[in-house]
Amino acid sequence: MFFRIVKYILLLLAFVAVGIWFAENPGQVSIEWWGVIVDVPIALALVAVLVMVGLCAGLYRFWLFLRRSPKVFGHYREEKRTHKGYESLTQGLVAVAAGEPGEAIKHAQKAQSLLKDPSLTMLLSAQAAQLEGDDKAATRFFEEMSTTKGMEFLGLRGLLNQAIGRGDTDEALSLAKQAYRLKPKTQWLAQNLLELQLEKAQWADAEATLETSIKHKLVDATDGKKQKSALMIERARTAISEGEQAGALNLLGLALKLDPAQVAAALMEARLLAKTNKMRKALSVIEEAWAHNPHPDLYDLYQELNAEADALKRVKLAEKLAGKNRQHVESRIIIARAALEAQLWGEARDELEILIKDAPSARVFALQAQLVETENGDMTSAREWLKKAAVAAANPAWVCETCGAVSLDWSALCGKCGDFNTQSWQTPAQALPSQIEGPIEAELVAKPLKPSAAQ
Repeated sequence: MFFRIVKYILLLLAFVAVGIWFAENPGQVSIEWWGVIVDVPIALALVAVLVMVGLCAGLYRFWLFLRRSPKVFGHYREEKRTHKGYESLTQGLVAVAAGEPGEAIKHAQKAQSLLKDPSLTMLLSAQAAQLEGDDKAATRFFEEMSTTKGMEFLGLRGLLNQAIGRGDTDEALSLAKQAYRLKPKTQWLAQNLLELQLEKAQWADAEATLETSIKHKLVDATDGKKQKSALMIERARTAISEGEQAGALNLLGLALKLDPAQVAAALMEARLLAKTNKMRKALSVIEEAWAHNPHPDLYDLYQELNAEADALKRVKLAEKLAGKNRQHVESRIIIARAALEAQLWGEARDELEILIKDAPSARVFALQAQLVETENGDMTSAREWLKKAAVAAANPAWVCETCGAVSLDWSALCGKCGDFNTQSWQTPAQALPSQIEGPIEAELVAKPLKPSAAQ
């Protein structure tokens, strides 16, 4: 502001100086035109020149206005038209959000007539058609969007949602792959693609999708390792069914490296190694798995592979395996089981006393019933322990953390809800029929106890 004031003051001083100079140095300008001579004071001549320059400038600007006015007017009309188009587009989106299909279609048509760019109105038109239940029209708009530059992803997403909605998993999988190639960092899309690949048992493709998701940090690295391990187990099952044992062994080894606590992988690998006469390595796999996650199936396979008929030597095998994770409940249970088979009552009693105190369950009480029956022939006490077993906490099983479904065998997908890698070995909320072991099991089954009798 200050510099502008200084500028105007300087210009004013310049004009005053020029005026003073002409006042002190008067003169005349003579103009001869068509025989007429006109003498004009120089000051007046300068004023006349300035007036002529100003008049010419004004005429020039007027000429420019006349020349540009059609373009300016057209631009004004176009801006007004575009403004109305965007206004209709906004009102249409509001109508979609409000669930008013009639209003949405009306505004979509108006916006389409006002806006030259169809990509701005296709999504609104598709959503309005969906809202009205016109799937064919919505599909037409989405297909057009999928071939329009810059709108491909939106079109594919619309078509994908439609395919999922009508249960067409083959079409949905194809569309998800196309969309994923455009936007691999989109979390919902990566999840949908993975779920579709899992549903189709495309384990290798699912693993590739999971790997990309981990790379883009869409999946936590720790969870991703466990999920990859689960996928490798399913790939190994497929390889076994196709007779590719070497490939299956390689996959199971990788699965255990990613998740050493994966019992299913250890069981499968140990069985395959045993079939190829690698017994020592098979037993080592079971021992390593027991150190990370003791499981009764590991013990049963361990004894099966050792094929030891002598009961006392089976106790030694149980103690050897239990030593890999001695304080775990499963370690105490397998020692108690082996001791009962060998009639080592004292050793079985020592383990069961700890289990009854720290980890009571149906199978612990069943083992205690077996102990009092076989050691002392005390049928009354045995029956009381079996009553406790009938109402005690259920035996562990594979439980889906999503829906709570209980399974005896592990699988990557829950058989009930279909969720991926959600099964864990735990005590279920509702008991499966207890697998009670012992000589008087038949009597308990023949005379089921009412809950009130156990109280």
